[in-house]
Amino acid sequence: MIAASGLGARAGTFELRDITFTVPRGGYGVVIGAAGSGKTTLLETIAGIVAQTAGTLQLGEQRVDGVPPEHRGIGIVYQRGYLFPHLSVEQNVLYGARDAKFARGIADRLGVESLFRRNVSGLSGGERGIVSLARALAARPPLLLLDEPYSALDPRRRIIVRREVRALHRELGLTVLQVTHDFTEAGLLGDVAILLDGGRMLQAGAPQKVFREPASPYIAEFLGAENIFAGTVCVIGETAPDWIAGEPDVVSRGHRAIEFRTEGFTLYTVGDAPAGPGHAVIRAEDIMLSETPGGGTSARNQLEGKITDIATLGALTRVAIEIRKGTPLIASLTTRSAQELSLREGQHVWATFKAMAVHLC
Repeated sequence: MIAASGLGARAGTFELRDITFTVPRGGYGVVIGAAGSGKTTLLETIAGIVAQTAGTLQLGEQRVDGVPPEHRGIGIVYQRGYLFPHLSVEQNVLYGARDAKFARGIADRLGVESLFRRNVSGLSGGERGIVSLARALAARPPLLLLDEPYSALDPRRRIIVRREVRALHRELGLTVLQVTHDFTEAGLLGDVAILLDGGRMLQAGAPQKVFREPASPYIAEFLGAENIFAGTVCVIGETAPDWIAGEPDVVSRGHRAIEFRTEGFTLYTVGDAPAGPGHAVIRAEDIMLSETPGGGTSARNQLEGKITDIATLGALTRVAIEIRKGTPLIASLTTRSAQELSLREGQHVWATFKAMAVHLC
């Protein structure tokens, strides 16, 4: 387990402030943030390399405030894959391992065994990263900290190594905290996502909840949400709205029907947001396009607009629709669907999405 409460640290002029999160025992935490947000400093504070200045830090059952790095039971892998230059690859992997057979098994699973006789000075950046991973895992630490360990790997090798490390995490019961700037990777790997910006924690929680329910419009934009609208939250009154059958107290079950009014259009959603100024977030992948209203669905939100841009990248196509002058709505759909619809710039289409696709913050 890694449990931080009000954690603070200073590295030169940079300061971490009031970091609070928990990665449960055997969990996989992912730290996300832009360059300079404090991701590496957070790992080094947990490892004891950077001195803790505030708050508490618990690793497993032990409070480690002031405990030196060598007594924390942590393995750490840096992005640059620091290795002992005077040792061979095999000697690097075996360094610190209590069981040579186990260490060689780890090396084999990560594809490192073929490099054993090589001198580390001749390794590529990607090879250095994998050797560094193998060395850390071979020591079988209860806690493993990973600082963008796959950044130097080609896409195919990245997928293979990432999958193997995730499998080893489960098999060995490790608690892992990994730094990444890849939001897709965070969703694939993490049980807990921690968002940092400028040394402060923006939000923490299950990756799906963080990505689907950002706590602020800034976080939504930070996580890549392309449709963020400012407006007013209006809670629908005592009677059931026309899009929910039955009495409000029966159908709501703690959620309220809400109109979100912004200049030129109204969105419908359900939730517990308070009335007043707010923001609505709709992820591009939740929007369906059709040439006619509704598109054969029962989704409540339907907006007409004109296509202003179509960008295709492999299997996905991004479509920008102007729903009112100067207001774009971005939809993301499969390239096959876009081709079947014969989408083109200047075409009028209907954008449709469910009430549950609208998140208020």
